[in-house]
Amino acid sequence: MADFDIGSILSSLSSEDIDNLKNMANSILGTSEEKKEEKSNVVNSQQKPDLSSLSLPDMSQFSNLLPLLSALNSHDEREDFIYALKPLLSHDRQRKADEAAKFIKLLSIIPLLKEKGIM
Repeated sequence: MADFDIGSILSSLSSEDIDNLKNMANSILGTSEEKKEEKSNVVNSQQKPDLSSLSLPDMSQFSNLLPLLSALNSHDEREDFIYALKPLLSHDRQRKADEAAKFIKLLSIIPLLKEKGIM
């Protein structure tokens, strides 16, 4: 590989050559002003998300759903018993056991649905 003396190369360039190199570098890399604008746009978009176009639901609706969600996440002894028996069952009966566990889960939320006036 040949040794290049950057100083001698730069001294041999005319001002027109230097301007052409600057223009080429700016077209490839972008100007520093463009980079500053891009950075400020990224920073501004990160700091201030525009939520005006979103139609957010009323939070009171979520508070009505919280008891239902907690009932769905709760463990029932009957479900635990079905899941404990499941490995001992045949494939078809394992499917039926899963359905029974889901049915038990649904039965547990029916009183809450009636209380909320959904049913």
